[in-house]
Amino acid sequence: MEPEIQVILSFLAVTIFIALILTLNFRKKDKLKVLIWIWIIIFGILMTLIVVLNGIEIIDSVSLSWHIGIILGLPALISLSIGTILVLYNEQKYVLWHGYTAGGSLIVTIINIILLIFLTPTEILNYSGMIHALHIMLGAIGLMTGSASFLFGASGQRNLARMTGYFTLIGWWGAFILGLFL
Repeated sequence: MEPEIQVILSFLAVTIFIALILTLNFRKKDKLKVLIWIWIIIFGILMTLIVVLNGIEIIDSVSLSWHIGIILGLPALISLSIGTILVLYNEQKYVLWHGYTAGGSLIVTIINIILLIFLTPTEILNYSGMIHALHIMLGAIGLMTGSASFLFGASGQRNLARMTGYFTLIGWWGAFILGLFL
């Protein structure tokens, strides 16, 4: 996929996701259901386009590393995003599913970080620089706040879990977008 198209689709997906999160957070009881579903459908279509178009790129990739590219990062991001949408839509009904999707995204992210060990020296040098340093920092912030959110959620501290969960989303979406420039 052309990098410009990928960046535009990703920025649109982030914008729609933010609009969806805001709509879910500030809705009155059973109000704005149509708008919520419109945001969900648009977000789903954009993410599907990103996955399909990048899937073609992944198949053509010459790198043997699963860390390079979005083979593991994008599924983790989609899983966390879906879990967040579900729990904001109806916390009592979907809190368990949010735990599964967010926990799964943490596990996939940890696997993705472990795979850094297996990068070749050439791959490491090809992905150095300021953008990559910011990508690493945002990913690390997301991992730390995601772990904290998991612990807060497991201990019943819903407000702290929600706050750190938002920082996780910001960190991982930021790392994803910066990863497009690598």
